Amino acid sequence: MDEEVIRKQTIRKVGRKFYGHDSLYSKYTPQIPEAAEREYMRMTNEYMRLLKEELEENLPELKESYKANRDELVADNRRMDAATDLMLKVNELFTRMKSNLLKKTVGFGLRRRLESLAHLNRKLTVKEWKRAIKATLGIDIREDYYLGEFYSEQLLEWVKQNVDLISTIPEDTLDKMKDIVYDGYTNGKTTTRMVKDIQRVYRISKRHATLIARDQTAKLNGQIQRYQQMDAGITEYIWCTCGDERVRESHRSLNGKKFSWSSPPTNSDGRSCHPGEDYQCRCIGRPVFNKNTLNLPVDDSVNITIK
Repeated sequence: MDEEVIRKQTIRKVGRKFYGHDSLYSKYTPQIPEAAEREYMRMTNEYMRLLKEELEENLPELKESYKANRDELVADNRRMDAATDLMLKVNELFTRMKSNLLKKTVGFGLRRRLESLAHLNRKLTVKEWKRAIKATLGIDIREDYYLGEFYSEQLLEWVKQNVDLISTIPEDTLDKMKDIVYDGYTNGKTTTRMVKDIQRVYRISKRHATLIARDQTAKLNGQIQRYQQMDAGITEYIWCTCGDERVRESHRSLNGKKFSWSSPPTNSDGRSCHPGEDYQCRCIGRPVFNKNTLNLPVDDSVNITIK
């Protein structure tokens, strides 16, 4: 059957849901896929654990060399010789750690895991979209419509960006740790102080990886959500926050207001963005269905029931 004929039949069947109006607010607000976020965070923890294991294996030798050269400096005031010895040892240790870490990260399969996460995000976002349509219009849509090539380019770009974001963290962290050793020695820091600074940098990097996981899950969800709605002929949405204390004021002021997918609102922080696009944004675009532009991939195998 011609797609335009199907679209018109669908509009006639769900027309009563609009109660004589052209627009209808969704009765269900799609949610961010928390399962995808948890999986991403679990993966980043595993990835950062590779660095932790390498660090724990080499830290005793680093501490011993640092202490020996620092003690020599204090006892004999042989700053130049001690500094040279330490520099050579530190370079040797960090070169070894980088080499071992590279082997481990290559075997980790970061790209493959991110591809799996992207498809999980898509799958869960489609389920939320189906819930919104079912709750509002009483119809089922074909889930296979959102498989295949529909989002392939979008998902591949997200994977590429996330590989770039995550893959460099361990090596960059090692570089910072190496600088900490040199700085600690130059400024006369104790071995204990130097080790604590190294551990602090690791915790910061691990926390950064976790923030990336949260941010990128919401971003992909927001992108898929936007394209789903626009493909379905939906041009407007209601900005919805999570409603908790973590919501920033600039987003709280947008809550409950209607905006167009073609023109992102500018918040009080001066940024123009749709839900999920701002950093660490957990907001959602609640769809506003329009009877005149509605274009949904209806599941023909399921009878449409209008109550």
